[in-house]
Amino acid sequence: MEHSNETNLLAIACFISGMIALLCIVLIFVLYNSVETSNSIRRITDGIIMPIRNLSVVVTLLTGILALNDIKKKGGTKKEKILSWSGIVIGAGWILFGSLVGITFLLAKILR
Repeated sequence: MEHSNETNLLAIACFISGMIALLCIVLIFVLYNSVETSNSIRRITDGIIMPIRNLSVVVTLLTGILALNDIKKKGGTKKEKILSWSGIVIGAGWILFGSLVGITFLLAKILR
C-alpha cells in the first residue's frame, strides 16, 4: 500500500459537492422563510438553486462511491475516507428526506 501526500481528488470533489448541496438547502430555506416571498425569489430558487442542489447531490453520491473504490484499491488515508463518507451521507440523506417528503405529499393527496 503506497501512501502519497496528495488527497484523493474524488474524495475532495465528493465533499465539496456535498457542501454545495447543503448550502443550496440553507439558501432555499432562508429565501422561502423571508418576510416577503416574491415571484422572482421563487424563480431563483426553483429555476437555479434547486437544480444546482439536485446535481450536487448526484455528483456527491457518484464521486463518493468512486472515491471509496479508488481508496480501497490504492490504500487511501483516513481523511480521504472521511471526506468520501461525509459526502455520501449528505447525498443519501437528502435523497431519503426528499423521498419521504414526496411520499407524504402523495399520501396526503390520496387520503384527502
